[in-house]
Amino acid sequence: MARPPRHHEVVGREEPVAWAPGMSLSSDTGAAAWVAAALTATTSVGTVAAMVPPVFAAYARVLPPTYDREDVGPRHRWSEIAAARGVPLTADTRFDDLVAGSDRWGRPSDGGLDARETAALARILSGFTDSPDRAYFSLWEGFGLPETDAWWDRPVRVRTPHRAYHLLTGPVRAAPVLPTPVEWRCASLWWPHDRSWLVATEIDNYLTYVGASQAAIDAVLADHALDAVAVRPETPLDPSYG
Repeated sequence: MARPPRHHEVVGREEPVAWAPGMSLSSDTGAAAWVAAALTATTSVGTVAAMVPPVFAAYARVLPPTYDREDVGPRHRWSEIAAARGVPLTADTRFDDLVAGSDRWGRPSDGGLDARETAALARILSGFTDSPDRAYFSLWEGFGLPETDAWWDRPVRVRTPHRAYHLLTGPVRAAPVLPTPVEWRCASLWWPHDRSWLVATEIDNYLTYVGASQAAIDAVLADHALDAVAVRPETPLDPSYG
């Protein structure tokens, strides 16, 4: 028996359909080919280069807030935890080492970056692209959202090692809209049309990295709305929740 179409599903046509304010589902994944090729070609498993193509001048890790329980309750920033414990935040800081086995601070959410941090990144990075009104957002096919469930039989996918994504288009400023009712859900990969930067968030972990120009990374590191540290393509990923 044929499965009935759901809300936002493409039925008998291949054209963009509305997903969220300012965004649409793309029927052509060509704009993501460079990302897929770069991530498929990398041999640097377990490093920043495995998440963000090693083609940028500079890189940063964005440190997500933690939650006391079940992704709700008081948020704690890594800078707050580091200050309380008297330890520095560096490219090599592992979350398990930061909290030293204490459950006082909770833990970050896996699979996405908090909407507030996503909004801060979108605000900052919009100033470092010539195409702020034209960006791409790769949304993992397995998130289980109503929209991704509705697209289950669409053959159009962005495919990287071990992952497949739906591709959406819209302005950079729409990035914090994407989390929908799930406050920490975000696109797994997003970048502007001119490829001047890329943001990547791991699905099975709490890792978010940015590749961009040195000026853009300096702006990310300096913004008080974010906790971020400078990294390099060869920097090992934090294995705390591996």
